[in-house]
Amino acid sequence: MTENRYQIPAADIFETKEKFILALDMPGTTRDGIEISCEGDDLSIYGKVGEVNKEWEPISTEFRVLDYKRDFTIGGKVNKDKIEAKYDNGILTIELEKSDFIKPRKIEIKAA
Repeated sequence: MTENRYQIPAADIFETKEKFILALDMPGTTRDGIEISCEGDDLSIYGKVGEVNKEWEPISTEFRVLDYKRDFTIGGKVNKDKIEAKYDNGILTIELEKSDFIKPRKIEIKAA
């Protein structure tokens, strides 16, 4: 049985009042080679890496030709229906809108 091996893409995580933003470094893949799924409390990212030309005879290789895989636990922190993703120049950016439950909210004090 062959063991599947993946490389874990480096990720930066940012936060605004309205969103969480994930930026993942995934060079060597394409927009069509990326799959993002959200199931339960988990956000899963998979990226298929293109292969080096098979006609070339390797003398020395340092490229890691492993597909990408990374999982994040998001719990009830995001609105799963409002997840957006973009892939540009090797960087996958995922914007996750915060759920109303965790968004900051100002409470108005009413006159008595």
